[in-house]
This record gives sequence, C-alpha cells and structure tokens, in this order.
Amino acid sequence: MNNFYLFGKGELAIYCGEKYLSKYPHKNLKIIPTLPEPDWTESLSSWAKNNQVELINFSDIKESNLGEKPIGISIYYDKIFKKQVIDKFIRLCNIHNGPLPKYRGMNPVNWALKNNEVRHGITLHLIDEGIDTGEILDQEIFSINQGMEVIDVYQLCIKKGKVLIDNNLLKLDKITSKPQDHSKSLYYSKLDYENLGDRKDFTRN
Repeated sequence: MNNFYLFGKGELAIYCGEKYLSKYPHKNLKIIPTLPEPDWTESLSSWAKNNQVELINFSDIKESNLGEKPIGISIYYDKIFKKQVIDKFIRLCNIHNGPLPKYRGMNPVNWALKNNEVRHGITLHLIDEGIDTGEILDQEIFSINQGMEVIDVYQLCIKKGKVLIDNNLLKLDKITSKPQDHSKSLYYSKLDYENLGDRKDFTRN
C-alpha cells in the first residue's frame, strides 16, 4: 500500500493506526492529529510518538507535494478538506457517526436521540467538497432507544467503527462506492446546537 495518512483523534483513530501497523511498515504511516487534542479521549499524538510514527501538521499537507498519491482517512478530525487537499490522495475517506445521508454535519448522535430515532449508524465514506456528502463505502446500523445517553450511543459508534476498520481499512483503494440519496439527507451545523436541549452533552445530568 502507498503511504497512509491518518487524520483525527481518540480511541478509534488509534485503533485504525494499530490496524495499519499490523500489516504495513511504520514509515508508511503519517499522523495528523486534531489540535489541541481533547482531554476526554486518548491522545493520538502520544500514541504516534510511542510507536515511532511521524506526526505532520495539516498546513504541511496543504503546501507539500505528497509524491505518489497516498490514501487517507479522517476519524473525528475537525477540519473541512478543500479540493486542494482532496486531490492529493488516491482516496480520502471519513468515518462519520451517522447513518448517511441522514445526520450530516455536527453532533449526529445527539440529534438522533433528540429526534427519537430507534436506529442509528456509523458510515465510512469518501470525502468530497461537500459536508458528509461523499459516496458511501460501508456502513454499520444498530438499534438505539430513549433510555440511552449520548455517551452510550457514542460508544456503540466506536464499537461499530472498529468493525468498519477491520472490514475495510486494508482495501480502501479497491472498495466500490455508492452515491448517497441526497433527498433523504438531514444536516445540522454548529448554529443548531442550542436547540438540542437536554441532549447537548454526553449525559442528561
């Protein structure tokens, strides 16, 4: 596999890095962490340093010639990818905590609970110039209920995200993608956050 760029933070991104290193050399992996890193989840930067994996700034990606086009994946990364960056990759993918095309944008878990959904999901998709609009590579769907807190559904997303990584990571350049049905999309931005009520936080306490 060509060089592999991992953007993101936390437990699921670390799991992805470990999965990659189980098959490919350390020198092929490049880490671009969300900065500053949140203190409520494991540090991807610390993991990279402990495993002698190269850390790179996002600005370096924008300004550099990456050579032979690599593959990239974003796992809970906090920046929007512009065409200038997307075009540097064979495929640039994303793991999103929602069953796309529903729940594009911010806080998909919170909104699913706010809207009394009984099913939710996590999606592996291609990154394009829209927000969570790229073609779908794979998806895991699971049941939820109103007795659950945001943290409970988030942890289910982590669990199912690991399944997506196990099933797809080492063949990201070969998976056939399928377009989203944009007529079924829901999108929430930061501006909608105040409307979440008691579903704003990980718990309702």
